[in-house]
Amino acid sequence: MAETYINLGQNLVGLKPPETKVPMELHDLERAPEESWEIMRRFVNLNEDDMDAMIATSETLLRHAADFVVDAYNYLSQFPETAAILGWEEHVDEAHLAERRRFFSVWIARTIGLDLSRDFARYMFRAGKIHAGHGPRQIEVDDMFVTGTMAIILDVFGGWMREAGLDVTTVTKALAGWNKYLLMQLQLMIDGAKAAYAIEEGNAAIEVSLFGRIRMLLKRDHLTIRVSTGDTVEDVLRKFFNYFPEAREEALDWEWVPAKEDATWVTDFTKVYKPKRYWNVLLNGKDVRFLQGFATPVQDGDALSIFPPGR
Repeated sequence: MAETYINLGQNLVGLKPPETKVPMELHDLERAPEESWEIMRRFVNLNEDDMDAMIATSETLLRHAADFVVDAYNYLSQFPETAAILGWEEHVDEAHLAERRRFFSVWIARTIGLDLSRDFARYMFRAGKIHAGHGPRQIEVDDMFVTGTMAIILDVFGGWMREAGLDVTTVTKALAGWNKYLLMQLQLMIDGAKAAYAIEEGNAAIEVSLFGRIRMLLKRDHLTIRVSTGDTVEDVLRKFFNYFPEAREEALDWEWVPAKEDATWVTDFTKVYKPKRYWNVLLNGKDVRFLQGFATPVQDGDALSIFPPGR
């Protein structure tokens, strides 16, 4: 199968773009993880009362955290379906187990510490991609087990609180808060998995090669994206920036644009992204501004290159 190549990182010394304007915009990008994180927090109303109750239980939870990390993977290794997913049907891979425990230890520490930062939102989004088979071991975890794990964690938290003899009012309020917080995390994981599955859909393979500061930001030098016949440059870039939302701040500017002339409500506006100054996109060696801009069709065998300014 022929491939399309996206190269990011070299500086382009190009010709002056044509006077005729062509579309150089990206529409319908998914919300960035930190945006979804804040919207979800407001929607489920994770408020100060919830937080106070959760903080009142955090010391109790932390005392049990280390044992829980061990117990959790003992359970997963004994449950037939999850043991099969992890490849532990015959025996547990100790190196793999150590990796999983380290990852889970970081997660539970940040969770019990009530991390509400934008970095944690991005962390959970990446966790969703990893559970969709985009981790170092390429192990895909069925959504039901991700959702089920959140339910188990909430149940375990409740058990620890009751064993500690915390009063019923505190436990009830805290569990409501922990439930909201865990569901916020679950939504970010779902979003990450969705972005991961999207880049695998299509009948044409695109090899994305990364250079320069984009390579350092994303900590990788290439990525394969699949698109469908008849898709455009915009479709390729949309999948890329949905998969790597953290790259948007580096490469894109955005503005709210009214979807209709008499726009008045928030829903009447849409977020439109444009490449920052001196960023260039080439298709088969030609600046897309000399073609049809981001509306330029791509096909199997095309070469798409993206150049940030500088070297």
